[in-house]
Amino acid sequence: MSLGTTTGASLLPIDEDIWQMSGGDVRMPGGALFPTASTVIRLPDRSLVVYSPIEFDDATAAELASIGEVAHLIAPSRFHHLFVPAAVARWPRAIVHASPGVAAKRPDLRIDRVLGRDDEPAWRDVLAIERIEGVPKIDEIVAFHRPSGALVCADLVFHIARPPNLRARIVLALMGAGGGRLAQSRTWGFLRSDRVAARASVARVLAWPIKRVVPCHGAPCAIDASGLASRMTRLAGGLVPLLAPTAESSREA
Repeated sequence: MSLGTTTGASLLPIDEDIWQMSGGDVRMPGGALFPTASTVIRLPDRSLVVYSPIEFDDATAAELASIGEVAHLIAPSRFHHLFVPAAVARWPRAIVHASPGVAAKRPDLRIDRVLGRDDEPAWRDVLAIERIEGVPKIDEIVAFHRPSGALVCADLVFHIARPPNLRARIVLALMGAGGGRLAQSRTWGFLRSDRVAARASVARVLAWPIKRVVPCHGAPCAIDASGLASRMTRLAGGLVPLLAPTAESSREA
């Protein structure tokens, strides 16, 4: 993948204390261009969590500074880490969190806490974390923002309404994620190595009281867990029945 540019990036409010910040397009092997975005969450102490950093420049960093101080950077998967080193250099005091797969893939990257293992007290009442098990070649961490009901993800689903180029349109169609709809790539099914573990992860995600999804590739989308369930079948290897929300999954900040 080659790096993009953040020209024109700006903060899009999703709900109170959560924004999407669009970055530049990333050129995939074969020339397909995919749009990128970070999700920015403001914690009760006014500090910021940046999920999947884009390629920030001075202008976009200044936008973040207008709403708070960056205190946490999340590298959520083996496919979402390219811009983290530059973000670490820009915000050296931020705590760097990463999925276990990123920690294994990027020994050169300073990682302070491995998500799925190390709890983060600063966001415990605001964010819930789930590691998508059974697909170690992706090893994605998704987050649930309790106050807004937003599921924050990297590649779990795509929602690219206007592919940047023809090659992207073709690739999305081949992946089963085209047509401008919220959809999951066939890649999850191809790379899944443990169906039981994957289904268990999906069940835990769908137990959250989801109201919307905020992906890294495409626009936010209003949807609940029942609507999302039918879009998780490639990862889960079939439809996962919705479970009754647990006290933990339903807990609001």
